[in-house]
Amino acid sequence: KKVCCEMAWKKTELMRMTSCLAIIDPISKEQWIIDATPNIAEQLHYLNKLGSSEKLLDGIFLTHAHIGHYSGLMYLGKEGAAGKGINVYTMSRMKNFLETNGPWEKLVQNKNIKLKDLSNRDTVFLDKTIKIVPLIVPHRDEYSETVGYKIIGSNRSALFIPDIDKWDKWDLSIVQEISKVDYAFIDGT
Repeated sequence: KKVCCEMAWKKTELMRMTSCLAIIDPISKEQWIIDATPNIAEQLHYLNKLGSSEKLLDGIFLTHAHIGHYSGLMYLGKEGAAGKGINVYTMSRMKNFLETNGPWEKLVQNKNIKLKDLSNRDTVFLDKTIKIVPLIVPHRDEYSETVGYKIIGSNRSALFIPDIDKWDKWDLSIVQEISKVDYAFIDGT
């Protein structure tokens, strides 16, 4: 009912999607996304228009268990895209959340998704030129821990932190972390 929302309902080109970040290897055409948002169908459609991989996705990196960050997984089940072993990278509490709560555990049991373990600050090599590093950040952690990600390519790097409560609660300096990357996507920007 807010004015900004009313304007978007009248002019649909003003509508925005929940934030998500795609990582695309321009050589191999592999593609990953950070967060499976409620807008995943539109986001994957846009990603496919960029001429990327023939696969649905090479992987999804989840940040935490707040609904706007994982609920798009529902579209990977048999009622949707019927995913086959899509790698979903999670921290331990997020993994447990997905394995023990419906309907998400059905995605695991039916092998629509394959959960992959992440550890704080441990590097994951996506391919020869791209790596990603999860960084635990302070946020409301009722259901899982919360992570941001540092993405490091052969020429450029980025920092993606979709949610954080207070910068002074973080054990890292946001100023220093931003100075180490080429791009920073921070808390809703």
